[in-house]
Amino acid sequence: MQVRVATDADVPEIVRLKALIMTSSYPIEVDLDGHPEWPDRAAAGIRDMLEHPDYTFFVSDGEDGRLAGCISAGITHHVPGPEWGPRHAYVADMCVDESRRGQGLGRALMEAALVWCRQRGAQSARLDATPGAVAIYQRLGFDRSADDLFPAMRRLL
Repeated sequence: MQVRVATDADVPEIVRLKALIMTSSYPIEVDLDGHPEWPDRAAAGIRDMLEHPDYTFFVSDGEDGRLAGCISAGITHHVPGPEWGPRHAYVADMCVDESRRGQGLGRALMEAALVWCRQRGAQSARLDATPGAVAIYQRLGFDRSADDLFPAMRRLL
């Protein structure tokens, strides 16, 4: 299975996969029908990420011109600590089309993303897992130990 860096031509399919993640995996109900502008906003956001040197998407081609899966990766910058450097990775938007699950594609996408992050100096990677994906990410080497020390918190701006 081939994994490659996404291009602008992949944006509509990445939007389709993101919608699949939100409607089938999120622990809350996501009403895409109530937000008809969302696909255009999502496409614009993906294009912005593809143009930024600290972000990328990896994809795998499926059949009939559709993507079989995708993942995004970004580098965040922080003040270094005594035991960690200034660059860390954030991986997100991982989705494998339902017909391709269980074939190792998620692992291949994650490995490509983590190699890209390491090449940019990241020393660690974090992600937000949907409840159904926790076991998958644990098999890929992620753990929940940091949740106890640094609870994830969000705020709308």
